[in-house]
Amino acid sequence: MPLDIPAFTTAFNRAYDRLHRSSQPSDLAAEQEKLRALIPEDASEHDRGWTGQLVDDLAVPPPPPPERSELYEEAVRIHVAVYPPEGTTEEQIAMLEQGSRKIWQLAARAEKDEQEDIRAMTEDLKSLEDWLRDPPFPLTDTPFPTSDG
Repeated sequence: MPLDIPAFTTAFNRAYDRLHRSSQPSDLAAEQEKLRALIPEDASEHDRGWTGQLVDDLAVPPPPPPERSELYEEAVRIHVAVYPPEGTTEEQIAMLEQGSRKIWQLAARAEKDEQEDIRAMTEDLKSLEDWLRDPPFPLTDTPFPTSDG
């Protein structure tokens, strides 16, 4: 029987969350045992290798989150304030443009190692702005028609 990769991946991610992100500790050995049980005995050498490595890596604690500067934190606050935007389409576009501009200005003042992370906060703002400017279908204030009406 081949390895069910989606099921293993889902189980691994849940085990990782329980071990490293949950406020209630989980038993590492029990989590690893459950994951190993998902690997069929006749799995390929390749599948046994990468899944075994992931199971073993559960024991390695994640690195601490990076310490962020006040400029980074300010960029986060700006992003939260403008996404999702409110108002008319024009107001939303203006809000997204202004937020992106402010975030880029903060990135220019940031330390070199943090500039790209700050600029990256504008990617979803730009995507939404582009979508608002040229929507794939007409924007209306009315709901989509139903199949019965």
